[in-house]
Amino acid sequence: MSEKQSIYKLIKSLKGLKVYDEYTWDKLELLTATPEETGDISQRERQVVSEVFGDFVRRVEDDGKIRFDSLAGSESGSVRATTSCDVTKFLGFGNTGPVYAVTAGGKPYALKLYSAARVRGMIQTHGNFGLGGILHDVENLDKPTVLSDLGKRVFSKKPKEIYGRCKRMVKIHDVGVDKDFMYVLMDLLDVDPISKIDPEELGAEFIDVVSWAVDCCVALCQLHVEEARLHLNIRPEAFIRQAVKESSRLPKYSFFHYPKKYERHPGCRSLTTEFIMVDHLDNSVDIADKDTKGLGTVGSWLFIPPEQILQVLKTLRGGYEAFVEKGLRSQEPVTMRLKRTQMDDVWALGLTFYQFLMGGRSPFGEPRNLADMVHSILLSRFDFSSIDPRLRPLIAGMLEKDPAKRFQGLLQGCPDKVKARRSAAEAVLFKLEEIALSCGA
Repeated sequence: MSEKQSIYKLIKSLKGLKVYDEYTWDKLELLTATPEETGDISQRERQVVSEVFGDFVRRVEDDGKIRFDSLAGSESGSVRATTSCDVTKFLGFGNTGPVYAVTAGGKPYALKLYSAARVRGMIQTHGNFGLGGILHDVENLDKPTVLSDLGKRVFSKKPKEIYGRCKRMVKIHDVGVDKDFMYVLMDLLDVDPISKIDPEELGAEFIDVVSWAVDCCVALCQLHVEEARLHLNIRPEAFIRQAVKESSRLPKYSFFHYPKKYERHPGCRSLTTEFIMVDHLDNSVDIADKDTKGLGTVGSWLFIPPEQILQVLKTLRGGYEAFVEKGLRSQEPVTMRLKRTQMDDVWALGLTFYQFLMGGRSPFGEPRNLADMVHSILLSRFDFSSIDPRLRPLIAGMLEKDPAKRFQGLLQGCPDKVKARRSAAEAVLFKLEEIALSCGA
């Protein structure tokens, strides 16, 4: 490249030439606001979603109901039943669509929506991934779509090993479609994400904090170890608080790598509060799928790791050199692609823990544009001084900016059975257990 160009200019110049596909631009444009424009990146992510679903939200306000054709069908045939939901509350916009509290069949649920056209277009352009990829596969089967078909991929996620038995993931009850939207009906939980919880206000002890971190890590272990999937949208909002009866809090102390079980101290807040991971399968990719994926798998820009930011920058600079400076032309719109790995989820979980332990404060502040975000993620030095010394080394290891060092550092000191599975999430869990033991559980 003849001269160094600003990130803003790279994207704007390439957009003018219509180099990349529309879904790639949707993701990139969230990052190109000027400093004078309002709203940080996360706010703009939700603003885009609210604009896509504006008409639908207004119709729901007038009607108070949402209906969709269930892809579950029936166990005995291919007839699709209609699910009717009474809306009780609008819960807000996620990264892909609005979320409602509803009742169906007299029971409370959460209902999340997606734009069917955008999901199908994203899958065709960015590769087969997430819930859209699963439904695409099911709908293109030669045989009728019945519960047994879809259930194998969505409804019957029943891992038999120890992580699956702990039930740390939100259960999906139904999936449906109409010509305009896709729907996911799931457990309705409290709306407090882990970053909004102040342990001191709850009267929590250090052992409670470690227990809640274990809850989050167990859910990721279920995904990585037992279901062999990446989440790719880990962030504080992915872990929701749930009240639990003390007698139902099993195992009493979540040690998975030690033969003895340890009781929590009487009165511990973690006996009656736990955290459950929300997994809509939005961005999920099979761990065995080594193909690169488009930016559609980016759940939230602020939680992707430095190596992915560097790949985006490298691709933009290469595109600028080829298409702007050299004047080359592409026959088809280009899709920017990334290699997603388990280290993406581990980095995002480290950021989630950091915010939880720092009272909700992000280490990056509120980046308002791509230049801010790049500077923050690549160059910021983390301040761990306010984090309990017993947790600092682990959080620092999860937030190691070199992915190879991140992986090797987390596995260092783990037992052979953990090293053999090569799951960084399981290594984090093992070290959380050791921290809990060291404080006299």
